[in-house]
Amino acid sequence: MRFRRLTPGYFRVLQMQIAGELKAEPRSPLAGIVATLLAVLGLGGSCYAVWKMVGQRRPPQA
Repeated sequence: MRFRRLTPGYFRVLQMQIAGELKAEPRSPLAGIVATLLAVLGLGGSCYAVWKMVGQRRPPQA
């Protein structure tokens, strides 16, 4: 994920968006659904991987 540079011009654009002078591009309702689905799949995959790693670990024998 790339972060934009925090320049005075970038802050000016953000202030204009908040003031309503600059319109952000409209988003499709489908974009939110797809983003949520990808987030759930990513979290599920991460949890599954951790679960598998923990299950493979054996306690040391004393």
